[in-house]
Amino acid sequence: MFALLRLPIMILTPVTIGVIAQLLFKQGMMQMGEINMMSKGIFLQYFKIFTNPWVFLGLCMYFLSTVFWLYLISKVPLSFAYPMLSLGYVFVALASWLIYKEPLSFINWAGIVVIMVGVILISQGKA
Repeated sequence: MFALLRLPIMILTPVTIGVIAQLLFKQGMMQMGEINMMSKGIFLQYFKIFTNPWVFLGLCMYFLSTVFWLYLISKVPLSFAYPMLSLGYVFVALASWLIYKEPLSFINWAGIVVIMVGVILISQGKA
C-alpha cells in the first residue's frame, strides 16, 4: 500500500511546500505594501522585505521544498517530475481564491482543467 502512495507523496511534498511558501510571501507582502523599483531606498526596501517574518518563513519553506525536490529528481526522470510542478499553479490559484478572495475567471478555471488533464496524461507515462 505504501509503495502505491510513495510516488504521489514524493511529488506532492515539494509542490505543497512551495505553495505554502507562495502564500507566506503573499502574507508578508500584504504587510509590506507595493515595491517601488524607482525608489532611492530600494535596497533598504528589499532588506525590510527579506527580514519580514512571513517572507523569511516563505524563503525557508522554499529551501525545504528544494530539498524534497532534489530527492524526487534523484528517483524519477526530470521529464516526468518537472511537469508535476504545474500542480503548484492549481493549488496556488485555488488557495488564493479561498484565502484571499482573489477572483478566478472562466479562463483561469479552464486553465486549471487543462493543467490537471496534462498532469493526468503525464502521470500515465513511466516514472
